[in-house]
Amino acid sequence: MKNKSHFIFLSLKRNILPSLFVVFTVCLVLFSKQNLSATKNGLALWANSVVPALLPFFMATELLSHTNVTQIIGRLLNKYMKPLFNVPGIGAYAFVMGIISGYPVGAKIVTKFRQDGLCTKAEAERLLAFTNNSGPLFIIGTVGITMFGNTLIRIITIYYTFFIMHYCWYFI
Repeated sequence: MKNKSHFIFLSLKRNILPSLFVVFTVCLVLFSKQNLSATKNGLALWANSVVPALLPFFMATELLSHTNVTQIIGRLLNKYMKPLFNVPGIGAYAFVMGIISGYPVGAKIVTKFRQDGLCTKAEAERLLAFTNNSGPLFIIGTVGITMFGNTLIRIITIYYTFFIMHYCWYFI
């Protein structure tokens, strides 16, 4: 009897995820009209707000990564980055670009550093802790101006951004 109950438990545990996917697919079919409308709205918001706010930073960071700017910044700021964050000086470039442009630019830069062998796995994980965040320009540009179009909301988003950044310094 004990073996049979153990078998039923394993069977339920193994089939719960596929069952959830089947239910999700059935709901997509049943509510296809609402899903199509929501998908169109989401893609329009992404194309009109998020892409224009982030595309210039994607291009700028990719172009700068093919120059020696990262090495220059790394040499200049190594004396600050090593004691503060225990990462090489080149992490300052990821830090600055992460603060300016926000996610996913900071994470992309850190990933490139790791792939190029410019930092270890532990250093990359530490860099991701403070470079993969929502940058002020993204919050102000996308959320405050494009999505809400309200001056008061712009001021609130600026305050919120700097409050969160200041609060996060305590956990780094």
